[in-house]
Amino acid sequence: MQRRSAQVARTRERILDGALELFSKRGAQATTMNEVARRADVSPTTVSNHFPTQEHLIEAVVGRVRANIGVPDSTIFTGTRSLVGRLRVLTTAMYAFYERTSHWFELLGAELVEVPALARAEAAFWGSIRQLYEQALAGSDDDLLAKTTAGLLHPATFGALKAAGMSVDEATAVVAELLIHQAKGGHR
Repeated sequence: MQRRSAQVARTRERILDGALELFSKRGAQATTMNEVARRADVSPTTVSNHFPTQEHLIEAVVGRVRANIGVPDSTIFTGTRSLVGRLRVLTTAMYAFYERTSHWFELLGAELVEVPALARAEAAFWGSIRQLYEQALAGSDDDLLAKTTAGLLHPATFGALKAAGMSVDEATAVVAELLIHQAKGGHR
């Protein structure tokens, strides 16, 4: 019985490995269950037994990706008490995250809206990021600073700075300093 359970788990992992490999090259919508079966060296029926629909498979792959990409969480603020320190840490964590995951943002693009499992994952991601912003801005009632933080720490801003020729470190430093300047009353 345990041997069978272990075999089922290994098969499921092979299917997820194959799906992740295909998704990372072509996106979720362009990948079929039959292609996943071929990549995992199993029958299409085996894939369907583990994942009854493409949506179930996508949800499982998203869960694996999210676990592996290191989405910043509240632990980034450990030992950081000041607003200025939290803004610096938040900027560093978010830009490092965007650099690590830029492939996924570019690849999935429109699929983030069109594929329900991806749309749910994106909504959950942005919900957790909003909580980080709130933690970073704790003690500040500056609405303009909150809006500026959301805008400057967006992946599109990061992409634009990189496209302009900035390194990740340069972009991080510039944006952190802009936010810190604003936090110290520089916008008034």
